[in-house]
Amino acid sequence: MPKNANDISRSIITLSHADGWALGRNFLFMDTLISEQGEASQVNLYGEFYSYLSFSKMTGQNLAYGLFKDLNLTVGVNAGENMDSVRSGSRVILYGFTVDFKLPGFKLFTVDFLQHNVLEPVAFGTSWQITPVWKFPFTLAGTHWSLEGFADFIGPKGPNYAGSVLAQPQIRLDVGDFFGVAGHLYAGIEYQYWNNKYGIKGLQESLPQALLLWKF
Repeated sequence: MPKNANDISRSIITLSHADGWALGRNFLFMDTLISEQGEASQVNLYGEFYSYLSFSKMTGQNLAYGLFKDLNLTVGVNAGENMDSVRSGSRVILYGFTVDFKLPGFKLFTVDFLQHNVLEPVAFGTSWQITPVWKFPFTLAGTHWSLEGFADFIGPKGPNYAGSVLAQPQIRLDVGDFFGVAGHLYAGIEYQYWNNKYGIKGLQESLPQALLLWKF
């Protein structure tokens, strides 16, 4: 963390939701980050919401061709807040396009091409963001697994903030399959890699995280 040389331990509770409707789909998540060790006790909230309007659904035409599946108009909001601070948190508006691909073996593979507009902190300004998202299910010795995740590639924001990369690939095991509730309980590992975190040149983060997930 900036200005903190200590190792930090946090617990993260994430609620996420995805849905589809007549003209597209929506996705949102909210993280609650609770400090455990290495920094002053605090609770941080961070969430993202994205809405996708499908050109295939809006035009009534099947646009799929080869590996190309669909094109979407995309709008998103990112917001974060430190519940123990009076300072305003992060506020980001994003808009652009998302390309859906149909790749062999993948249940999901999309790439966002977005304008990245930081409203708070005001010093950050405007940049671009490219985000691939993937989900690759597979079986191994009768067990059901999934490789999934995303990677944000964000351009530099003016002379003071470097371009950054945040990647969070996961491997999940369908643990619920052992107890008759397949498709609901998952355990696994998420690896988080952050290059130039917060746009601060040279600030790196690389760590594994244990993952336990219940799907409603």
